[in-house]
Amino acid sequence: MSTQYYTPQDTAPHSTDERATSAGYTPQPPYTSHRAPQDQGPSWTRIWAIVLGTIVAAALVILATVGLTHSHGANTPAPTATVTATAPAQPTTPANTANPAQPTNPAVTPSASVKKLQQELGQLNYYEGPVDGIMGPQTTAAIQDLQRQAGLPQTGTMNAATQKALDNYLAHGNNQMGGNS
Repeated sequence: MSTQYYTPQDTAPHSTDERATSAGYTPQPPYTSHRAPQDQGPSWTRIWAIVLGTIVAAALVILATVGLTHSHGANTPAPTATVTATAPAQPTTPANTANPAQPTNPAVTPSASVKKLQQELGQLNYYEGPVDGIMGPQTTAAIQDLQRQAGLPQTGTMNAATQKALDNYLAHGNNQMGGNS
């Protein structure tokens, strides 16, 4: 099979035009068609944009997965202690119990002096909260109750006058202990 190509050297000048005109056809000059140009291959800019977009999307998916995994792991509860059948049943308080009335703050450390104060205020029925050594709202309210009973300014903080009143009530009792004065 042979292929023939039209080249200007093959025919005489204007011979094609004369034949086309006599047949009612008006020839168009080459490359003046109104069709869109043919795709000449991939655009490297588009390829790099797709590759870069894919890398960014993959990185975001990985970061989201890692973030969800780490935040989910932080919310797991601490293991609780098991009580054996031979031990008497005692109420246990987990280390990180959330109480809306007393927000927990990990920077607060228990104090032995506050623990002793809570025990003493509890003996006089001013304090009914947990003896945890943390100066919380319940401890402050108990100090204010003691100060009110002793006729002192209700600051909610321990000072020399409040300590003296506390020591006096511990030694001699107060009227909250069943009417003893």
